[in-house]
Amino acid sequence: MESNGPGIEYREIKRADLGSFDQLIVQGIGKLERSTGLDELALSLFQSLHSPSVWTFLKILQWVGRAPIKVFVGVDSGRVLGTASVIMLEKSGYVAGVATDSQARRRGIATHLLERIHLEVQQERKEWAVLDVETENDTAIDLYRKLGYVQTAVFGWYVGPPPELADPGDGVATPVSGSQMAEVADWVRRNLPPSIADPLPPTRKRLSYVETVIRGPRTPIKTWRLTDAGETRAAVRACYFDRIRTGFILPLAFDSVPTVEPLTSLFAPAVRWVRSSGGTKLVITFPVPSTGLEQTMEVLKLPLTVSTALMVRPSREGSV
Repeated sequence: MESNGPGIEYREIKRADLGSFDQLIVQGIGKLERSTGLDELALSLFQSLHSPSVWTFLKILQWVGRAPIKVFVGVDSGRVLGTASVIMLEKSGYVAGVATDSQARRRGIATHLLERIHLEVQQERKEWAVLDVETENDTAIDLYRKLGYVQTAVFGWYVGPPPELADPGDGVATPVSGSQMAEVADWVRRNLPPSIADPLPPTRKRLSYVETVIRGPRTPIKTWRLTDAGETRAAVRACYFDRIRTGFILPLAFDSVPTVEPLTSLFAPAVRWVRSSGGTKLVITFPVPSTGLEQTMEVLKLPLTVSTALMVRPSREGSV
């Protein structure tokens, strides 16, 4: 338990905090969440904490040091004024859910919470703290830079109805089986830019770090790849959320950026899977600029809705 000035207590969340915590989470919802439906998924996740069984299970995981996420709060007189969470990945701590009450800003609350998380990342012997922030959020970006975060990539989020695509026949992407997943994960790692692959290496369970942000343990997923002479040339993963009738398609990597025609073939089975699942919204996100991919979004009639910056902070001074 820590304090920062009169009345503010910094610690992990308690069940008694949930009332004001819920109100704060609503304040922290931005354009990305609203445009993609992630707002509804996030609210559902945090509301599940009100369930005694879920809360008890989370506390047990915390006691044995295996909680998938830690939620920190700044509390004043029983009211949550700020929050930030961290998810421990293979090499990094992914920071999410950073929010400060609109009436309590400029009191250093976000800074204190982020430094508390950075200490947690160091204690877990992770090499980086990593986060995403909307590129229009200058205030947050300035804060992250002051704390040592550096921008390593920009992602474009393209959102719209899933288009109707004809079966392209020969050359279409083929499904990746479970037995092939480790091989594909290794291929993705080798073909990602080091600025992404080093702090956020893919695994057979999560081929894209974006899955950490959007996927639950039971989210339906499918993976496809384009091959040439038996060699993987490009890969894509799709997740579907029935609750919001939305599919997310995540281009994973390319040995070289293909032209529009093979890219459309790569996306086609994923788009059809989303449509057949009942999806009414499609979200595709990838690092920009990427000419072939951006042209393919025009073919799929998916407009760029929001951009986010991936920012990374080494856990120890002088590390790279």
